[in-house]
Amino acid sequence: MLDTRMTVKLACCLALAIGTAAMAAQQRTTPAPEERGDLDAIRKVSTLIGTQVVNRANTRVAQLRDLVLSPGGDVLYVVLGYGGVGGVGETDTAAPLDALEIRQAGGKWAVLLDMNADDLKKAPAIKSANYRELTDPQWIASVHQFFRPRAESNRPPRAVEWVLLATKIRGSKLKNPQNEDLGKIEDLLLDRMHRVAFLIVGRGGALSIGEHYIPVPWSRLGITTNPEYATVTVSVDATQAQLEKAPLVKGGDYATLLDPGFADEVRHYFATIGRGATTGTGRERR
Repeated sequence: MLDTRMTVKLACCLALAIGTAAMAAQQRTTPAPEERGDLDAIRKVSTLIGTQVVNRANTRVAQLRDLVLSPGGDVLYVVLGYGGVGGVGETDTAAPLDALEIRQAGGKWAVLLDMNADDLKKAPAIKSANYRELTDPQWIASVHQFFRPRAESNRPPRAVEWVLLATKIRGSKLKNPQNEDLGKIEDLLLDRMHRVAFLIVGRGGALSIGEHYIPVPWSRLGITTNPEYATVTVSVDATQAQLEKAPLVKGGDYATLLDPGFADEVRHYFATIGRGATTGTGRERR
């Protein structure tokens, strides 16, 4: 009887140990939501857009015109403009993010695409003003067929339900559910995985003199789009008084976000005052 009890006890301890180890492994391989916004550098979308795209021979291939985002802040596609002269007569296409190599060093971006200008002319073209092609699964499949042989990822093609452009967000007004103007969205900051981690909202000042900047976590935002015009409304569930009390970043380089614990302070503050709740499809973004 004693041996039996001892055997059962040992089996229970072994099962508990295995379960604990499995849980620990899952925690290590599945980043917590709050880790998503960790920054090791300030990566401004404003400086990424307009960057020259070159090939391995350092020959210009295109220009990066925009980023197509998911509601969760992932960069799904990069809009490239090619051909033309000085931006006039350009043709646009959209490449999956992993078809390019995007790096930042010393505050400067480098974007590499492993093809030449003549190759890119064969890519599926964007012809609509509002990039509606990106919502067409067949068009997206042709884009992936064209670019993916040059990419390492084998993720399936993903058409977007509604087109969310970084340039439409930057420069728009941040609102609250009462439709009050909370400030102008000055920039979007990417984390090391090229996901939007924070918006930078400017408040006060004239002609940017005396203006102060508030970082707002992407996860606390509500986003509504008008698919016909590709317009965007960005909101946060905060009053003007609450936003005035939010942690501030100093200067246009936003380097305060790199101070130890500061990003956590920002996320904690906005977690206490709510979040936006609408998307272009009318469903809450989780």
